[in-house]
Amino acid sequence: VEVILVKTKNAHIRKDKSLRRENCPSASRLWQELQKEEKFTYREVDAMSPEGQQLVAKFQIMAVPTTIIDNRVAFVGVPDRSKALAAVKK
Repeated sequence: VEVILVKTKNAHIRKDKSLRRENCPSASRLWQELQKEEKFTYREVDAMSPEGQQLVAKFQIMAVPTTIIDNRVAFVGVPDRSKALAAVKK
């Protein structure tokens, strides 16, 4: 299982394309904690980086944080812990 958290330190991208200043520590912390319990590949990508921009375009990401699991958008926002755990136990 591969988990990619698309996030940014500088802003949230909202559906109206406006930006809201905030970071994504809760989502990062959640995935890092779950990685201690379950075996999966995890990495974080800044939405404003070149790779992040490719992911934003490919998956039509309109808000961060967005979690991609095995090449599909699984969660937008900070996921519920039990749902996130179930998603990586597949």
